[in-house]
Amino acid sequence: MKILHLASGVGVGVAEQQFERLVGALQTRGIEQHVLLSASGPRGERVRTLGIEPREIDFPGRFKFLDRRTINGEIRRTAPDLVISWLPAMGQLVENGGPTHLGRLGSGLDMSLVSGCDNLLAPSRVRADKALAAGWSAGRVHVVAPLVGPDAVAAARQTAPKAVERKTYFTPSTTKLVLTAAEFGNDSGIEVLIKAIARLSGFYLWIAGDGPARGALEEHAHELGVKPRVRFLGWQDDLRPFLAVADMFVSPGSQDDTGDFVLEAWTAGVPVIAADGLGPGLLIRQRENGVLVPVGDAINMAEAVKWLSRDVDAARRLGAAGASTFSESWSMATVLPQYIALFEQLARRSTTE
Repeated sequence: MKILHLASGVGVGVAEQQFERLVGALQTRGIEQHVLLSASGPRGERVRTLGIEPREIDFPGRFKFLDRRTINGEIRRTAPDLVISWLPAMGQLVENGGPTHLGRLGSGLDMSLVSGCDNLLAPSRVRADKALAAGWSAGRVHVVAPLVGPDAVAAARQTAPKAVERKTYFTPSTTKLVLTAAEFGNDSGIEVLIKAIARLSGFYLWIAGDGPARGALEEHAHELGVKPRVRFLGWQDDLRPFLAVADMFVSPGSQDDTGDFVLEAWTAGVPVIAADGLGPGLLIRQRENGVLVPVGDAINMAEAVKWLSRDVDAARRLGAAGASTFSESWSMATVLPQYIALFEQLARRSTTE
């Protein structure tokens, strides 16, 4: 089986993170892969460390017909059994009639951007249902969970995480530290968590993430008078060093349909509080392996943070239960074979049609 990936060379976010992890994980299984990146940069260098020489182009270029020629020329040159488009703008230019074309469904993605794909990869049932509602047949929409955890990170990075000390981010060692992570958008819920922290004396908040709403979130923290206790860390591909020094992880998003950040926290045995949204609400069993609070409710979120900080036994129990849940159902040993089985199925379909 031979796979060609079409991906962003410079963007940061969950899709880009998952692309790197999956490429690294598939590489450990000896699957032949080729990579076409939209730009040169650090991602290309990381892909090279995996033993793959990516082709890096300047996309989008001045003329769409030249972009189309470049992308489809790469498909003909590499002759893959399967093309996976992680960047919809590149996937739109893939010509029909070639190898099976699998497009990844991103959060909030306009379905018209993947209309040219043969099949869709959905990281959650919620996104798959959106595709079905848009007229896609069930046999062409495939749900596979995201790759998370130390094995997935190691496969992509091949290096141990660097230790993080609280003093690096001017955070006292004795204070209670809350960690969160998100792509900053209208539904990240970070503004609700900042409100919750503002209601709590002495708690610090570390926010791993980035996006167009960052400036507004920083201003929000300033207006509430909590900015001195809030640290914006930027996007972090590997949360493990930060989870190692956090007392708890809070996932406040209203539209988080995958719950992958919850899973990341569980891998480290860190207790989780989450808004009862689409993803976390399906993962968490209330006060068994985490704590759920109503979406958008800063008061209840603050109360949950306060309770978990005071009840050490409960925090330890929830963290251990979360780690057990992850190991049982969401580890790379469980999820990676699902990706490989799907890709082999689609590759066989490509050779028989």
